Amino acid sequence: MRITDLEAGVAYVVRQSFRDDAGTLVLPGDRMTFERYRAVPVTGAFEVTFREETLVLHEDRQSDVCEHAEWFFDWT
Repeated sequence: MRITDLEAGVAYVVRQSFRDDAGTLVLPGDRMTFERYRAVPVTGAFEVTFREETLVLHEDRQSDVCEHAEWFFDWT
């Protein structure tokens, strides 16, 4: 499941820690309610907006999170 497959309005629990491209540390057990994502053209990144936090995920540097969101997020 790609990060683009997350469903708006659904609350997710983080399964394993990771850092986004801005250095934000996301920890296991964090609850995040997905709102939307936006591709950031020139940079190759996604701006992923949760109610609690906006994350910037670069397709190359955070490829695991972008390509395998199910490893990092679980439905509540």
